[in-house]
Amino acid sequence: MSSAFDPRRIFHWGYVVSDMDRALETWREQGSRMLVPPTVDPIQNVRCCLLIYRSSVPIELVAPMPEGPSPLSSRLRRGGGLDHVCLFTDDLEAELASFRDEGKVVVPPTYGAVFDRTLAFVATRGGLLVELMTRAAAGRASPDPLDAFFSLRE
Repeated sequence: MSSAFDPRRIFHWGYVVSDMDRALETWREQGSRMLVPPTVDPIQNVRCCLLIYRSSVPIELVAPMPEGPSPLSSRLRRGGGLDHVCLFTDDLEAELASFRDEGKVVVPPTYGAVFDRTLAFVATRGGLLVELMTRAAAGRASPDPLDAFFSLRE
């Protein structure tokens, strides 16, 4: 992967929250606006939404579903908050291979229902959790849940 800075690769910063409704109220009071409303990802057993913070930073709020096991349990025990950076990729397998020496794949490629894309998570040795997400939609949702997001970047 190129070492040149490409701001188009940054999709969002992920925040883990225990209560989606309370978090949304707080983020809206701080100047955020909704791009993708809270949506359930039954595969991950989470509820996610996408906000734009003060017309600049995409923020994903991620909350556990009230029933069943949650991949967020350990993060919530530490108080939640800033959890990961999500980067777009045009070649998920190659991107994962580039992380081989830097970290460990903690979630192998899987379908992400909220944004209709394939995603994976890597934990780096430096402690950063990186979500890699395909830029192209998987095509299971119509319209593309990220149409509003991409229109902001044009």
